[in-house]
Amino acid sequence: MHISEDRISHIAHKIYDKLYNDDLADFPDERRALEAIKGSIEGFFSIMEQVDQAVRAKLSSYSQAKVPGSREWEILYQKFYAEELAKRKW
Repeated sequence: MHISEDRISHIAHKIYDKLYNDDLADFPDERRALEAIKGSIEGFFSIMEQVDQAVRAKLSSYSQAKVPGSREWEILYQKFYAEELAKRKW
């Protein structure tokens, strides 16, 4: 899943605002805080993309091809996705 820079920035601002407005964190430098939040979001989506690619590769390696979107494919996808996350300690 690719997420645009604008969407990441929007999400980062929402997180920053929520943390600040609810008095959960004080940030001495707003720009640096937003950069850190954006970096975390980008890292998260990068890992989720890697997991998705690994799961799809595993599914496509089956001798009997599973049809994407079918119930069987979805069940296997969820199972393998959970396994990949566990391997990566997520």
